[in-house]
Amino acid sequence: MVDSESDLEKLRNAVEDGDVNRSLALAKLLRSNVSRMDEMILVATGFLAGGSPFDALKLLESLAGTPVASDLPQNRAQELEQLLKVRLAEALYSTGDPRGALESLQSVTPSGVQETSDREYFIGLCQDHLGELALAEAHFERAARLDPLRNPPIPSISEREAHLLVSEVIEELPEPLRKSLAEVPVMIEDLPDRKLIVETRGEVHPDTLGLYSGINLVDRSHLEVGDIGEIPTGASIRIYRRNLERISQDREELRSEIRITLLHEFGHHLGLDEDDVDRLGLS
Repeated sequence: MVDSESDLEKLRNAVEDGDVNRSLALAKLLRSNVSRMDEMILVATGFLAGGSPFDALKLLESLAGTPVASDLPQNRAQELEQLLKVRLAEALYSTGDPRGALESLQSVTPSGVQETSDREYFIGLCQDHLGELALAEAHFERAARLDPLRNPPIPSISEREAHLLVSEVIEELPEPLRKSLAEVPVMIEDLPDRKLIVETRGEVHPDTLGLYSGINLVDRSHLEVGDIGEIPTGASIRIYRRNLERISQDREELRSEIRITLLHEFGHHLGLDEDDVDRLGLS
């Protein structure tokens, strides 16, 4: 038995607390038990917070053309319409459609400096994934001018510098780890490939910091000798430079974030799951 009202409040709290697993679990629980627009938007927000943007997108798209309840005050109705467009923009961006995200955001009027700064920053993200780097930088700079605490200036690092940092991080590892990592190419890329974002329905998020691909050491040890010749086992780690820049306050923090991301993805190569990676301090 689902107590929708109580569970909606739990979902709201989980989203506010940044509790990924609880947000996703409650969104799944409530998806078929809500009918009002505000409730459906909250459930979609739970899917976004829980790392399931495709589910959020489907739910939000089902609201397209749905009139807001006539018994709501006009200001509340307008607020819901605006929120729907914002959440739809977030879901589109997260599933690999930054152009659609910009279109959804076009008619949204931010309220106050903080919302305006966040809007500028989000537009910058979309433009970056569309390959419009100069436009993206202009929006990021505008966001920082409006609210430097919430959206601070973004430190930059060249691809060459990023490679040097990765080399330094590897050199600092204990020798057994260095030997294991020697077989794993580490590639520095600006951003995740949009095709990959679309194909994974946002499982690979546009803001992903790093990505491990291939068959890890544990799974590889379970393969039969004959299978190894038939199945590609090559592993690789991708580090996404511009996303790492955006979560860093300065170059020193950027260096730290590159190290954390590299070690996190290397943990997956060793066959560790997310809980193991967290427990060993590789996240």
